[in-house]
Amino acid sequence: MRLDRVRITVLSAPVTELIPMSFSQLGSREMVLVEVMADGLTGLGESWVNYPSWAAKERVATIQDGVVPLLVDLDISDPRAVHRHLERRLGALARQWGAPGPIWQAISAIDIALWDLAAQASGRSVAGMLTDGAPRATVSAYASGIGPSQVEQYCEAAMRAGFTAVKARVGFGRERDERTLRDARSAIGAETDLYVDANQAWTIAEARDFSERSADLRLGWIEEPLAGNALDDLRTLAALVETPLACGENLYGAAEFARYAGSGALQLIQPDLAKNGGVTLAAEVAAALPAGMQLAPHCYGGAIVTAASVQFAAASDAVPYLELDVRPNPLRDDILIDPLVVVDGAIPVPSGAGLGVSLDQDAIRHYSVERRECDLRAVV
Repeated sequence: MRLDRVRITVLSAPVTELIPMSFSQLGSREMVLVEVMADGLTGLGESWVNYPSWAAKERVATIQDGVVPLLVDLDISDPRAVHRHLERRLGALARQWGAPGPIWQAISAIDIALWDLAAQASGRSVAGMLTDGAPRATVSAYASGIGPSQVEQYCEAAMRAGFTAVKARVGFGRERDERTLRDARSAIGAETDLYVDANQAWTIAEARDFSERSADLRLGWIEEPLAGNALDDLRTLAALVETPLACGENLYGAAEFARYAGSGALQLIQPDLAKNGGVTLAAEVAAALPAGMQLAPHCYGGAIVTAASVQFAAASDAVPYLELDVRPNPLRDDILIDPLVVVDGAIPVPSGAGLGVSLDQDAIRHYSVERRECDLRAVV
C-alpha cells in the first residue's frame, strides 16, 4: 500500500474562559488534523499543538516539508515499519535542531493515521489489530481539566458523568493549591480518587512540602511534580514522599520511556499518543513495562487522539484508565458524526474498522483555519 495524498488541516475553536496551567494558559483549542489517503481509504491522525500559540504553524511545516517527503512511494501497510523509518530518518535532525518534541508530535499524527488506515484495510478495529484476544468493550476514564477555577462546577460535572477519579491542576502557589484540593475533595467525596498535575512547577523541596501538606487528602499520584522531569531528581523525590509519582507526556523515544519506567521513581507512566510517537510508541511502552507498573495515556487534545487512546487502551491490560478533559472542547465533541461519550465513567469503544470514527465535514469546515494538500503521486 502506498499513499496517494496527505491532507493537513488546522482547526481552531475559542474557549469560553482562559484555561490556566502552572506555566501558561490556553486561549483557544487548537488541533492539527492529518488525513492519509490510499486505495480509496482515509486514515485520520492528530498532532498535539496546545502550546505554544504558534505550534500549529510549525507543525504544518514539519509534517508537510519534513515528514511527507519521506513517505513518497513508501510501502505504508505496516505502521510499525513506517514509524521505524521516520525515527531513523528524523531522529538525528531532531537532536541537531534541539526540538525532539515537534518531530515526535509530527510523527505521532502520521502514525495514528496509518494505524487507522491499516486497520480499515484489514476490516478490523485498531484495538483488534493490537491484541490477539478480544478488546475491551469499554474503557474507564478519569476526569481531568479541574482547577484552579470553577473547581466545584467541574467536579460536580465529573460526578454526574459517573467518573470515579478526578485530576486537579496545581502549581499556582500554596494557598491557591490548597483551596483547589480542599474544594475538589469536598465536591467529590471521600470515596473518589483524587490525583494532581503540577505541570513541572516545583523544586524537590517544594514538591516534598506539597506532598506532606496534602497527606490527609490521600492523593493517588502527583503528575510531573518537578521542573525538567530530571530522572535523578524524580528518584530523590520518590524516596522522600509517600505519594506515588507519574509522568510521561514529555518523554520522547522508547529508550527514554524504558529508563523512566524502570527507574523505580514512578508508579505510573503516561505516554500521549499525539505527542510521543502515536500508537506504535504507546504499544512499545506497554509491552516493556516492568511488573507492577501501570500505563494511563495522557490525553488532552481533540477527537482523533481521544479515539486512538480509547482503541489503544481497549487492547492493553496495562491500562486501567485514560484521561478525559471535562471542560468543553469543540474539537473533541463536535467534529465527529458519532462523538465519543462517557457512560458511567467509561467510554464505549467504537467497534467499526480503524479508529471507528468519522468526521463531520460541516464541523470541520466550521473550525478550519488552514488546509494543505500534498499529492504524493505527483513527485514519484
